[in-house]
Amino acid sequence: MNILFLPKLFPRADIIGGPILIYHRIKNLSSMGHKITLIAPAYTEADRNDTSLEPFCEKIIRIDSVKERPRDGVEALYKRLNRPKVFLTGDGGYDEGIEDALKLTLKEKHFDAVIAEYSMMGQYIEANRSLIPADAMTVISVHECYTKAFTLRAAKGEDISEGTIKELFNYEFKMYDVADRILTLTREDGDILISHAPGLKNKIRVVPHGVDTGFYTPPNKKFWERNTKNILYLGNFQHYPNVDAVKNFIHHCWNRIQQEVPDVKFYAIGFNPPQELLDFRSENVTVRGGGDDDNVLRFYWNSDVFVAPIELGTGFRGKLLEAMACGLPVVATRLATFGINPKHGVDMFVADDYNVFSEYVIMLLKDAELRNKISNNALALSMKFDHKHAAEKLEQVLKEGKGGIGVSN
Repeated sequence: MNILFLPKLFPRADIIGGPILIYHRIKNLSSMGHKITLIAPAYTEADRNDTSLEPFCEKIIRIDSVKERPRDGVEALYKRLNRPKVFLTGDGGYDEGIEDALKLTLKEKHFDAVIAEYSMMGQYIEANRSLIPADAMTVISVHECYTKAFTLRAAKGEDISEGTIKELFNYEFKMYDVADRILTLTREDGDILISHAPGLKNKIRVVPHGVDTGFYTPPNKKFWERNTKNILYLGNFQHYPNVDAVKNFIHHCWNRIQQEVPDVKFYAIGFNPPQELLDFRSENVTVRGGGDDDNVLRFYWNSDVFVAPIELGTGFRGKLLEAMACGLPVVATRLATFGINPKHGVDMFVADDYNVFSEYVIMLLKDAELRNKISNNALALSMKFDHKHAAEKLEQVLKEGKGGIGVSN
């Protein structure tokens, strides 16, 4: 099949978060014999110079893009396109260069499938559906439902009006209605979409996240006999739910854990930490950028517990699979575990009450035998989520055809 990918971020091999999922989808579909064309925004020199996808793509079209669009630019696009402003800002928002490249590419080549990775990119399918061949399958891969995410943020006190959420809902689900298939990363995400628009049920297919079990492996030697105990959170801090998770841990868990384990240290690592997180830095709290390439392994390998106190957003947290594949015990909120379906107390500890959450972290820090038990179980579970299995599921969806009977959700 000829497949065109339109991702919100450039899917390099050395990056964390959603883009690494897209990288592996492309890599594995290519290894199955499919021919891939990629149109993607390039925000940084790393994006512009990356070669990691070249062996797996017939053509890569990079569009120089901006991370943040000035407010007057957003207002002008809002008047012209009549789309919610979140779809028009930088960081994956509307880019005329991407749309022009899409139109030209569709004229030059016939595609069997066009995949918009992240709902943000579904706007190009919605606006250009008449240009896409009638026999081509159009797919929007929903990494999170924006309507649900904004509703959760408003519930936590963020200044987001009902009118803004209604406008977002109307456009987001207009996009989904135009597409032939909607991919979600978890069954729970599919249920969220159906709760907003029951008519989408027959379009939705669950294609989970994955982990590169050849790269994310346990260290040759565990480092649990250090003089300190290390807790890790790793994520892309340009995605606000990751910022919120660190704040949750510091505000609700950190003092209690320090009292019980005085030599503990907490590391919050990820791309572009904002000042509100940098302000938490102290002798025992490290907040810094990073998390790419081999640095990721060093952070996982030198930690004792991975925490995921996530309350916002939807989707699948690939960082949990990475930690588990490195043999790192995890303590997480229930939301963070969607799509993984771990056994509580066996594969990891799961708690939404932060007093209980803190107790589980303390137990793991104090008990090396318990850490080792949870580590081994987590590692075994992570092996079931290798990226190759996820790509095979995606291939099944693409081979259904527009009139296919579907696959099991």
